[in-house]
This record gives sequence, C-alpha cells and structure tokens, in this order.
Amino acid sequence: MKTLKPENLLRPEQPGERRLVYHYSPRRSLLISGLFLAAILVAGLFIVPDKAPVRFVLGIFALALLLSIRKECSVRIWEDWPYVVYEYHSLLRHFREYIAPWEISGLSPDITSMWRGNISERLIMEVGDRELVITPFYSERDAGIIMLREELGRLPDSRQQAEYELELERRVLHPEEYPVEEPELVDVWGFLEMSVQCPRCDGPVMVNGPYTSLVCPQCSADIEMDPDIWADLLEDLAMEMAEDCEEGTGGKSTIWGTYNTELQYGRLRPYCPQCKRDFDLECDRRENGKIICPDCGAGVSLQKPPEWFGGVFRGAFLIAGAEESSGESNIEGNALNSPVVFTCSKCGAAVRLDGSERNISCEHCDEPVNIPDDLWLRFHPAPVKKRWFVGYKWEVTDSDEE
Repeated sequence: MKTLKPENLLRPEQPGERRLVYHYSPRRSLLISGLFLAAILVAGLFIVPDKAPVRFVLGIFALALLLSIRKECSVRIWEDWPYVVYEYHSLLRHFREYIAPWEISGLSPDITSMWRGNISERLIMEVGDRELVITPFYSERDAGIIMLREELGRLPDSRQQAEYELELERRVLHPEEYPVEEPELVDVWGFLEMSVQCPRCDGPVMVNGPYTSLVCPQCSADIEMDPDIWADLLEDLAMEMAEDCEEGTGGKSTIWGTYNTELQYGRLRPYCPQCKRDFDLECDRRENGKIICPDCGAGVSLQKPPEWFGGVFRGAFLIAGAEESSGESNIEGNALNSPVVFTCSKCGAAVRLDGSERNISCEHCDEPVNIPDDLWLRFHPAPVKKRWFVGYKWEVTDSDEE
C-alpha cells in the first residue's frame, strides 16, 4: 500500500476548490491584551520610574500578559482533498500541516484552568499522539465548531477508501494517463429448444426461432410474443450459458408466466441435423441463406438476429437452424406445387387454392372463401420442436479466465 504525501497531492485546478471549513482569529482578545501590556509598559517606564517595588509588580503583570498573548493563536482548517490542512499562527510559532483524515481521532475539549467552579477549556484535535489546538476558548454553541465536526464526519475514514477516491478523481482529471483497455470478446454459441402452451386450447406451440408472432397449429389462435416476453423468458440466460455452462452441457426448465414455457438450453455449436457434423462457419459453403454440410449436403438456415433480440442476447450476431418463416412468424406461406381445387359454397364453381392466403374471394362470384383447418394444415403442417442456435459476443472477465 503506497503512502500519500503532500508532494503527491492532487491539487485542484481552481484555487476556489480548496474549501475553508474553519477559521479562528483572536482579534478582540489579542487587542485587549495588547492594550493592557502597552499601558503597563508605559506606566513602568514613564510614570513610576523611581519606584522599584511598583516597577517589579508591573513587570510581573507584563510577563503574565506576554504569556497570555503567547497562547493566543489564529487557526485555519481547509480541505485540500484528500488531506485536511491545519495552519497555526501565534506570536512565537507558525506552521502548516497536511493531515490524512484517517489519522484524526476526533475533537475533544481540554481543561486549561479552573477557579471557584469556573472552567476554562480549549478545543483540540487529536491526531495520533499529538494535540492540535482548534480554539483556546471552547464553546459548544460555536457555529464554526459545529460545521467543522460535520465536515470531518464526511471525510474518508480509511486509507484504502481515500486512495480509491483519489484514484477515481485522477482518472477524471487526467484521462490521458489511464488508457481504456478494450474488453476481450469471445464468440459463444448456445442452443434453444422452446415450446409455449396455447392460451386457447392448451396445446403445445413450438418456438423454433426468434418470432414475435405465433399461430397455434391446433386451433389457429394468434399468440403474441413481444420482446418483453422474450426478455422475461430468457433473462440472464446468455450469462448463464457463457459463464456457468461448459461446452456440451446445458439445462432444462419450466417457466410459468404469460405463457407456460418448456425450455431446454445449453452451450453447443451449430451442427448438421443429418450427419451431426459440426459446421465450420468460416469455411463451409453458404447458399441462399443456408450453410451447407460438405459431408451429406444438408442445409441449415443462417440469419441475422432481429434488432430487438439484442436486448435478450446482448452481442448476438447470428442465428442458425431457426425455422424458415415469413417475417417473424412461425407460419410459412409458401404455395404448393400442385394447387388444390375447392368448391365455392355459393356458386359451386371451382376455386384453386395454393395455401399462400387463408381468406380469399371466389374469382367467379366474389364470395369469401375460408380454408378449413384440416385443409390449411395440409398446406402448413404442424411444426415439430427444433433445436436452433444463437451466436453472441461475450466479454471475458477475470473470473471467466480462472
């Protein structure tokens, strides 16, 4: 632990930043004592020059006054952070001292004389084994003393705290001396397997990607998955996978909230769903938004995460294996290669359906045609739970390295 010294003191740029917290000046008492001393000297030298006994008595009085004047002092205390500066002036002595706050034991009165029940006290500041005079005439009601006690109570009470605060102030005033080190970031890959319970039919709805809108495959209910819901479901999951999970490990949980959710997660890199080979994201071929396995030719989707997803996984840069979809919904609207012919309930004409839209109009009579659930599921089979991967940047800390 280094020792703070006055020559190493961080001095404020503006002199006004050094706050004076206490000042005692004995002007009135010093003036009265000086006048009495001058009167005694004049009387001894000029009025009674030939009366030795009287001059002797006057000399005793003059010596007593000199001793009294010698005790008179002017005291100034100010903060020159992280020091308390004590300055003492008297007739025969003058000094200034820089005091570390943690060396100050406190302020306490000291009895100087007692005569027939009358007590004279001075106030001293205890610094180690020394006593520094604050005022030779102490009064508890002195506003300056009250303020001094309050100011001393705000100062650091330990060397470690003072040095820490001093270091922070130096960093603010002299940032060029403390270059900011760029954090070390590593790529972390984790997987998710999710399903939520439909609030209408209680059936499972697979969440195979970062979607903000889901459709229940059993009852076609719309399920909104706002970013706030995602944040509640995956709170602290990025940190847990990066810091607590070793490669190839994970966990499982059931989350009760807006939607009852089944969640599996873990630390794992993307791999081919057919031959289980790990993808080389740097070298493996990419084609039409997919990464292609060089061993079996299977493809896995690659996409940039939505902007809102950064609030769930900070630093997310890539999502692999998510269900291909339109926009941010789990329902894909691709047309079938062989359209289905459906009969209009009004005019009986044949209506060709390709599954791109669920609500259409008859091209002959403009009657609204609603595709039944069973036919709609032929166009859009119910998805099965899939494992998808999130890649994100994570800042390495000392605890991670250990």
